[in-house]
Amino acid sequence: MRGQNVSASKNYLSRLPDEDRREHTRRQTNKVGTVYYLLHGVRGYSKQSCRMDNISENGCHVCRLLSEPIPDFVYFVLEGLEAKFPCAVVERSEDGLHLKFMTNLPTELVDRIADKRFPKK
Repeated sequence: MRGQNVSASKNYLSRLPDEDRREHTRRQTNKVGTVYYLLHGVRGYSKQSCRMDNISENGCHVCRLLSEPIPDFVYFVLEGLEAKFPCAVVERSEDGLHLKFMTNLPTELVDRIADKRFPKK
């Protein structure tokens, strides 16, 4: 390795875990939402109330879901917005679901959602 320049980005000791893999900054939130999904094998849909505890332009984490199985594709609706966000479940954990928005949200909207005053009553 003599004469070679090793950059800090290639040295695993100089990187923070997960931070270098995130495309967008996550904002902490505590918002009420609902996850809607199609029922398996029958016509119709089901829904579960949840809490969104963080959000970024490309996804969010929701928690406090019931134990009913949730499929890999859902619609997420946030209280205070009329929009339904189509999402893919990219990771499941004991405390909730990591959702990826099918289309990235504008930064201005994410900042507005993350604001403590949202939704305005």
